[in-house]
Amino acid sequence: MKLLLKDIAEIRSGYPFRERIEPERDGQFPVIQIKDIAVDEKVSFENLVRVNLSNVRPEYMVHRGDILFISRGGRNQAVFIETEPDNTIFGMQFFAIRPRQAAEPDYLAWYINQKPAQLYFANAAVGTNVKVITKAILGELPVTLPPVEVQRKIVKIYELSLAENRLVEEIQSKRQQLVESALLKMMEEEATENRSLREKL
Repeated sequence: MKLLLKDIAEIRSGYPFRERIEPERDGQFPVIQIKDIAVDEKVSFENLVRVNLSNVRPEYMVHRGDILFISRGGRNQAVFIETEPDNTIFGMQFFAIRPRQAAEPDYLAWYINQKPAQLYFANAAVGTNVKVITKAILGELPVTLPPVEVQRKIVKIYELSLAENRLVEEIQSKRQQLVESALLKMMEEEATENRSLREKL
């Protein structure tokens, strides 16, 4: 079944910062910025800057089950919020998406990051220097929505593939360390042998 995103989810805009974000050590609100989105589609919550703000409405807060979508620049990535953040807000570089119907949020985040959706954003973006996905454009995204059990199966397979990739990278890193260690040992043994020969001469 194919629907539009606006038909299956609520889309919220971020806090409208009028000036540059000025970090405050004891600020009341942690703020998610684009730099806090890792390449593995996770938010680095421990590194968020904190600010003090007034008139922070509930819709500017991010919650477990939300999807944050980067709306500016060439990185239109969606991030599923798996845990409940502490009093955390997001800025206008993002939209927060919360499914209303039979759409699993982690599936929806996965779908938005796939080629069909990314091609839609590439063709629909507005702006010259900085490409922007507006709320209206995001809402018109066509979404293929299989039954919930299929959505969950897709997400599970995707998570297993990510875990496999991390394991392969770890194995490759350790193998490289072993090779480098063996080569260094070979070099040291060769140097020691050459010194011994020179001393005998």
